[in-house]
Amino acid sequence: MTVTPAEPTNLLDADTLAEIARVRASGVLGATGRLVELFDFLASRSADSRPPKEAEIAFAVFGKADAEALRDDPVARVYIHRLRKRLDDFYLRHGTPSGIRLDIPKGDYRIVGASQGEAGADAGTADAVQAADVAPALGKPAAKRRWGLIAAAFAAVVLGGNIAAWAVLGTKPAQKQLADAGIWTEIANSSRPLLIVVGDYYMFGEYEERVTLKRLVRDFAINSKEDLVHSQRDNPQGFDKYSDVAMQYLPASAAYALADLAPLLREGREVQVALASELTPNRLKTDDIIYVGLLSGLGALRDPVFSQSRFAIGESYDQIIDRKTGKMYTSEAFRAAPSDQMYRDYGFFSTFEGPAGNRIAILSGSRDTAVMGVAEALTQMDRLAKVEKKTGDSTDFEALFEVKGQKHVNLEAQVLASYDLDSSTIWSGAPANVASYPKK
Repeated sequence: MTVTPAEPTNLLDADTLAEIARVRASGVLGATGRLVELFDFLASRSADSRPPKEAEIAFAVFGKADAEALRDDPVARVYIHRLRKRLDDFYLRHGTPSGIRLDIPKGDYRIVGASQGEAGADAGTADAVQAADVAPALGKPAAKRRWGLIAAAFAAVVLGGNIAAWAVLGTKPAQKQLADAGIWTEIANSSRPLLIVVGDYYMFGEYEERVTLKRLVRDFAINSKEDLVHSQRDNPQGFDKYSDVAMQYLPASAAYALADLAPLLREGREVQVALASELTPNRLKTDDIIYVGLLSGLGALRDPVFSQSRFAIGESYDQIIDRKTGKMYTSEAFRAAPSDQMYRDYGFFSTFEGPAGNRIAILSGSRDTAVMGVAEALTQMDRLAKVEKKTGDSTDFEALFEVKGQKHVNLEAQVLASYDLDSSTIWSGAPANVASYPKK
């Protein structure tokens, strides 16, 4: 197939060209990568009388071979969806000082410049992305974009300790559709405080000659300043080499997943955010809890989650073992992500009753792609219906997801296995599964 652009017969006006340059220069799309390439391609073709077809985008931007580009490959639709969301985020933060905002109209792969009023009307239509490929927005897109503030403000909310800010952001009424879904009904409609727990990671510094910070180190066996001190006692030779730098980091997937979960927050409910490393046993029985993050960041939640689980962690957190079948699922994200190769990542979801009748939900995975894929699968109504068909009517269960990804973008998530849980055995002192966890 040869891609031959039509002669430009509908040149973009100066205001739209200036807005394209403003968005491009802002860095919202990143400095390099497929999203920038897609934006540039659409911008260059938007002056044409004939917008590019999906196959042309797959061929020109994503390097698909001719035969591959003609297949029903979701990659173009997925990235168009991501580009729309990035534009929404950009205008949410930076506004439209010129009165013009860029938009990608429904069913049309081109960039247009619309007045602020026209853009608002266009934003009310659904994305031209099939539900099986990417998650459609829930309810009114304007509300969805507002919830994007939570993802944008999340790091400041957590690291700044201003957990009350989360409640302020969450004062919009919960979207009834999601709150009434079987998986989320009890947590969404509970009168208990809701605690959002995010998996975090402690980092320490490696110094050169006790003065110059050479690099930051993440060691799964060292999860606090106290752990570092104990480690140095056992290995005195590292005393002058390693030191606390008062730093913790969060996986990028947490922000995206939190934005997906935000519709569960209802007006008037007490909502707080906490790091997994700071979770206390008392909160396990006083609050409803939703954990968002990687399996390696579960912290104090790790033992309750896996004590009666049919799943286990393998030699690394990239490996999940189904105890019932003996099959091991190994994430391919680490090796494949730097390339254009598609890969499989594995997500984990668990929901069960806490020790005092509260509810606990675990939304997790081996890598970022899996966490984002599971979050979308459990919050987008069409996808959630498919999940519930496979997991049944049980309120207490766990499920393993396979998430297909490419370049850190989750393309599709499906349930591979699910098992019912007996919550009472988690807290009653019943014999637990013998669990061991990777040290690195």
